[in-house]
Amino acid sequence: MRPTAIRAVVGALIAGAAVSPAVASAQSQSPSLRIHAIFAGGRASSFHAGEVLFADVSNAGARKVTQVCFTPAPIARPACGTVTTAAPSQAGPTTVSVTLDDGTKLSRTFTAHAPATKVGGPRAVPARITCRDMTLFGNYDQRRHRSRDPRATIHRGEPVALYNRIAPGKIFMWDYATNRGGFASERCAQPGLA
Repeated sequence: MRPTAIRAVVGALIAGAAVSPAVASAQSQSPSLRIHAIFAGGRASSFHAGEVLFADVSNAGARKVTQVCFTPAPIARPACGTVTTAAPSQAGPTTVSVTLDDGTKLSRTFTAHAPATKVGGPRAVPARITCRDMTLFGNYDQRRHRSRDPRATIHRGEPVALYNRIAPGKIFMWDYATNRGGFASERCAQPGLA
């Protein structure tokens, strides 16, 4: 073998040996449950009742989440399901438990703070729909000042999370029951969980 070929083979072996421990280490790490507030830049603490949270499992490998449970049950949802987003229904201790398809169970408990009350602030504000029927739209045309692309109809009394105002009288909101976000008339939503 020529010296150049030998150097290439030796270099490849050294590079492979250096990568192998890192790959083995990543594969041997245990899965861990991560929870963060949606639309909050990855904030993973100081959660409030009514704030929509996303449960994710890091280092899960090929395993998939088969069940997510909230104790107490989240707003407008059953205590357990397959959807990885939900909102704590009350202030106080909240436990999120996740089951993977191989039976692995992970959980995390945190204290949910009282619901946020300032609409347009950094956190979701829980509210109830006050109009008979309210259309949730997928888009809002700023130039024409019109909502576009209807996504769903939300009925009086149903709970939603209010996020940011995008135009006078228009706000982005999240339907807790369907996990669907969109734009709607702010006058049709009254802040508060009750």
